[in-house]
Amino acid sequence: MSMAIDRHLSVPSRFAVRFIETYRAHVGPDLNVRCRFEPSCSEYGLEAYQRYGFLKATRKTLGRLSRCRKGYSGPFIDPLG
Repeated sequence: MSMAIDRHLSVPSRFAVRFIETYRAHVGPDLNVRCRFEPSCSEYGLEAYQRYGFLKATRKTLGRLSRCRKGYSGPFIDPLG
C-alpha cells in the first residue's frame, strides 16, 4: 500500500514518508500488534509529513508516539490538527 510521494515535499519529508511506508510494509505486520489510536500512528505520521514541514511533522509524530504506550489514559481518537 504505497502512497505516491508528492514532489512538493522536502527531501527530509520524502525520506520520512518512505521510512514510514517501509515500516508499514515490512516491520508492522511482523509485530502483530494493533495501534490503539485512530488514525493509527503511522497514518498520523504520513498525514503530518504531507501537511506540515519536516520539523513540525516530526515533532507532532514523536509526540503521538510518546502517547502510544501502556498506561496512557487520554483519548484514543487523536486527529491531526
